[in-house]
Amino acid sequence: MILEEVSTVLTKRSRLRQWIDVSTAEQFIEAIRALARLVDDPAEVQVLTRDRNDDYLIGLARAHEADFIVSGDRDLLDWEEQDPPVLSPVEFESLL
Repeated sequence: MILEEVSTVLTKRSRLRQWIDVSTAEQFIEAIRALARLVDDPAEVQVLTRDRNDDYLIGLARAHEADFIVSGDRDLLDWEEQDPPVLSPVEFESLL
């Protein structure tokens, strides 16, 4: 589900054209498909945040023991439980 969401955001949202063209976005998605370790979506998702659409991502991260979630989504960044921790892209970049 997350790969489909990323693909939709990068290829369908016209406001992103100032940073990435559709061809480059499609190449990026194909690189993810080729290089990433793709895992199954979680079978069940608990209600954890104020945005139920974000709960899927937390369930996925927990099911596969992710060290953290990288997101600019305020609902995740403001989530009090933070298990796993949620880092903004800037915070993640500072780890590299």
